[in-house]
Amino acid sequence: MNISKTKIGIFSILIAFFMLCSISANFAGSYGNNGFDVANVEADDFTQLNANKNIFSIEKGKIPKKYKQYENYTFQIAKGSKIKYKAAINPAGNVLVTNLKGTKVKNAVINFGDGTKKKGAGWISHTYKKAGWYKITVNLNGTCTAFDFFGTPCNGSGKITNGTKVYLVYVSNKPQLSLSKLTSGYTTLKNYKKGNIGYLDVKVTNVGASSSKATKIKMWYEQPNKFGKVYSKLKKYTKTAKLKALKAGKSTTVRIYFSIPKKYAKLWKNIKLDSLNRVNQISKTDSLFRFR
Repeated sequence: MNISKTKIGIFSILIAFFMLCSISANFAGSYGNNGFDVANVEADDFTQLNANKNIFSIEKGKIPKKYKQYENYTFQIAKGSKIKYKAAINPAGNVLVTNLKGTKVKNAVINFGDGTKKKGAGWISHTYKKAGWYKITVNLNGTCTAFDFFGTPCNGSGKITNGTKVYLVYVSNKPQLSLSKLTSGYTTLKNYKKGNIGYLDVKVTNVGASSSKATKIKMWYEQPNKFGKVYSKLKKYTKTAKLKALKAGKSTTVRIYFSIPKKYAKLWKNIKLDSLNRVNQISKTDSLFRFR
């Protein structure tokens, strides 16, 4: 069957039109090249919470079942840690409007879930005094000066009204070790010229609320194309170093010396905290550095 190019073009336009109508029917806000206006549930995708420091991830398996709906918006902090939070507009937007620019929060309210509610469009300080699970609710009104509509850049303005986002925070009174910095060095001038690293200085910080127990740091080589698997040929090159107990808020630097045959120099290397006492003081996501 022959179909002319003109008919194909008209048919494509009709399909695009019906797709746009179908998508628009599912969104209550007003969208267009000249701007958009979203409110209430429609504005929730544009709402987020920022923090200035000491926010750490938590494994999904540790989240109680009753809070599973918040697992993608969950983090943990140390009890007694003073942290600054700020309501912000999510530049990712939604499926229609993305890549927001010139965002500005007009007014906002943050409910920290412990009986404290604070207003303000800037940074807001808060300290949790008791350990446990809390829900942080962010509500805001704001604008933007540019955005992409279906991937096409637009200079129109956007308006976000009564956007709400709920986050789940676990306030811990336990130690929490984190690899905070990694630097490398050379043992000889010859190795320096050849780029053969001779040791690593690993900075570890206890960002938790109580003293940690002694642990060790382990460095090992990864099996090619098998993430997280120790390379059997290089297992004998695995190195460890002891890490002393750390008080809350304190840091220390541990040096690990190592060597590896030149032909394996470009393999991925993993630096990982490994508990000696099997205590709950290490986060999987905050205790691993991976580098070449």
